[in-house]
Amino acid sequence: MRSLFASSFNMVEVAVLLCTCNGARFVEQQIDSLIQNSTPFTLHWLDDHSTDDTRQIVRARAQSLGLKLQEWHQPERQFLPGAFFQLLESVAADIYFFCDQDDIWQPGKIDSGVAHLLPDLASPVVCFTDSLMFYDDEPDVVRPLSEVFDCRHPGAQQESRVFMTVIAPGHTQCLTRPLRDLYLEHKSIARAYARNHDAWMYLIASASGSARLLTNVPTALYRQHDDNVTAALLRRGGKRLDRSTLTWKQQQMLRRRTARHAQGFLLAAPTLVQSDKLERIVALARLVATLDQRQSLGTLLRLARGRAMWANRRWAFCFAAACLWSDASA
Repeated sequence: MRSLFASSFNMVEVAVLLCTCNGARFVEQQIDSLIQNSTPFTLHWLDDHSTDDTRQIVRARAQSLGLKLQEWHQPERQFLPGAFFQLLESVAADIYFFCDQDDIWQPGKIDSGVAHLLPDLASPVVCFTDSLMFYDDEPDVVRPLSEVFDCRHPGAQQESRVFMTVIAPGHTQCLTRPLRDLYLEHKSIARAYARNHDAWMYLIASASGSARLLTNVPTALYRQHDDNVTAALLRRGGKRLDRSTLTWKQQQMLRRRTARHAQGFLLAAPTLVQSDKLERIVALARLVATLDQRQSLGTLLRLARGRAMWANRRWAFCFAAACLWSDASA
C-alpha cells in the first residue's frame, strides 16, 4: 500500500510557481528550502524585470541543486497578481503551489500538500495553511499569521469570509488542475477585478469546490522586510505589521479593491456550477460589491451579524466607519 501511495506522488505533475522581482537578497534561501521534499516537482519561474542579480542567482542555485527549472519571463511587466496569473495560465500540471521569492518553506511542505490533494485531483480544490510570520531582523521570533491579524475564529472556512479574509495566503496555497481550469475560464475577469491571486483562487474554490485549511502540517515561514509588498501596504511610521492600523487612504483603497473583487465574482458566477452554496456567496457578493459606496448602518450590521466583515476587529471597525462616512468609488 505504501509503495502504491509513493508511486502516486511520482505520477502527478507538480508545479511550483515562483515569481521574482529584485529578490536577490532572499531568493536563494527560498530555493534551498524547496528541495527538502521527496515529491518530484518542476520550478516554473517568472522574473518580473528584476534590475538586481535575481536572475543569475536563481539559475545558478537551481543548477547547483539539480532542480528542474522552466522559465516563463514576459516582455512587459506583469506586477501582482498578474505575474502569478501569467504562470497559472502558462503551466499545465496536476497540482500547483504559489511561491514567493522571500519566504522559507518548512521541510515537507510540498509532500504534505500533494498528499492532501491526491484524493481530489478531479475536483476544484485549494488547500492552505496558517503561515508563520517573522521579521527579517528577528528571524527566531515567529508567530502564526492568524494571530498577527487577530483572525482566529472557529468559522475560518465559512462562506461568509470569502470576500474579507486573510486566512488563505498565497504562499501557503496548493491547488488542483480543475481549479486552475476554472480560473482559465474567467482569466480576463480575474485579471481585471481580483484583489489578488490567492483571494481569487480561494473564492472560486469556495464557490465551486472546496477550500480547506490544513493544520499540524509543514507551512511557510512568511518573511517581513522593508521591501515586502504586504509591509509596504500596511506599515506606516515605522510600525510593525502587527501593531499597525490602516490609514484613511489605505481604508479607501481596501474598500475599492474588495468591492471590485466581488464585482468580478458576480460576472463569473453565471458560468459556475449552480448550487445552494453558490447562491449564498452570490447574495453576499451583491452586498460587498457596493462597499466602495457610502453605506447604511443597516447594511453594515447585516454583514457583521453574518460574520462577513474582516475578522480583525480593528480592520472591521475602521472599514465600517469609512463605509458610513464616505464614498470611495471615485
